[in-house]
Amino acid sequence: MHGKDTDPSQKWYPWFKGEVEKRDVPCIVPILPDAQDPKIEEWVSTLSQTHPDQETVLIGHSRGGVAILRWLEKQPPSVKVRKVILVATNSGFVKNRAIPTETNNGFYSVAGYDFEKIKMHCDDFVVFHSKDDQWVPFVQGDENATGLGARLISFDDKGHFGKGIDTILELLTELEIK
Repeated sequence: MHGKDTDPSQKWYPWFKGEVEKRDVPCIVPILPDAQDPKIEEWVSTLSQTHPDQETVLIGHSRGGVAILRWLEKQPPSVKVRKVILVATNSGFVKNRAIPTETNNGFYSVAGYDFEKIKMHCDDFVVFHSKDDQWVPFVQGDENATGLGARLISFDDKGHFGKGIDTILELLTELEIK
């Protein structure tokens, strides 16, 4: 799940899809609607259309990670996924938006994420966050990792994992594919 103001043809996304498909692992990289002014209902609906199940690894970058967490919050108890990897994912708190004047459209709330509901749907969470992220401060990645009981994999020099970051080899390691 890509982030705001982008699409699957940019950043490290094409590399990742190519690497996964080279290993004969199915990979769906949806084009999320209205990426310049996203609405949570539309992004959650797009994720639902991919039909995640207990064999699925969900990977979300930035706002795409927020969409994954919001999707998990809304699922019935029977829905489970294998793993969730969040890359530079925002806090769920409205007060922590990267740009306070940007539209919210349901991504953030006063209460933040309901981590207990989210954890009902997955037992394996990993958070990738860089200490020099210029858009989503490292403390938000730490907050997400703590709330999810996730492993936090920190970096010093990946920024927001955006422009100039064409590969994230650690993602392949997390998928247990070489």
